[in-house]
Amino acid sequence: PLGFAMNFPSLKLYYFDIPGKGECIRLACAYGKLPLEDIRITREQFSELKENGLLAFGQVPALHVNNNEVIIQSASIMRYIGKLCNLYPVDDHLKAAYIDSIIDEENDLFTGLSVSRYRPRFGFDCLDDATVATVRKSLNDEVIPRHLQFLETLMSKSSTGWIAGSNEPSIADFVLVPRLIWLASGANDGISRDILQGFPLLLGLIDRLLALPAIVEYYQKCSTTAKL
Repeated sequence: PLGFAMNFPSLKLYYFDIPGKGECIRLACAYGKLPLEDIRITREQFSELKENGLLAFGQVPALHVNNNEVIIQSASIMRYIGKLCNLYPVDDHLKAAYIDSIIDEENDLFTGLSVSRYRPRFGFDCLDDATVATVRKSLNDEVIPRHLQFLETLMSKSSTGWIAGSNEPSIADFVLVPRLIWLASGANDGISRDILQGFPLLLGLIDRLLALPAIVEYYQKCSTTAKL
């Protein structure tokens, strides 16, 4: 990323001690050399934050900026961070829209899995385990591979090895990689650990991002259980 002759804002990230939706923020800040206070909260602390009205949408990650503003929603946080450290275009609206479309596609990719995993949150607590197993089979065999192929095709059109065709990684790469790793981690019943095997360019993207010196250094220093 390009250097900036500026003072960065004070940033505090509140998220659980897992990769989840917070890892992209941690990695982008590490790569962009953006100082970040990474606060790993417990479920009890999360409840306290909600009860105190500090989470606008009742969820994390939450980014506190200069101790007086709070940004919720990981995609919004990533755009803000990207603008600070040159991982998101500030003067090319077309390129920004292209990156946005990839982030939106990541959301589409994981929607069915999220709903089946967090049933009460989405109003589907009426679904029994047998129904969820049927849904997971459809997700594993048809829905998720279809979306992965969309992303694989984007990778095939990139001449740089980064999914948006940028010379350096964009926020889209940082959003996708931790989520793809989690997808194939075995964390979700019915979703194969081999689900990425038919998508070599996405596997290459994971390897490429994790091999960045700043990311290697981050994980060498990271003693948390959230390490990928």
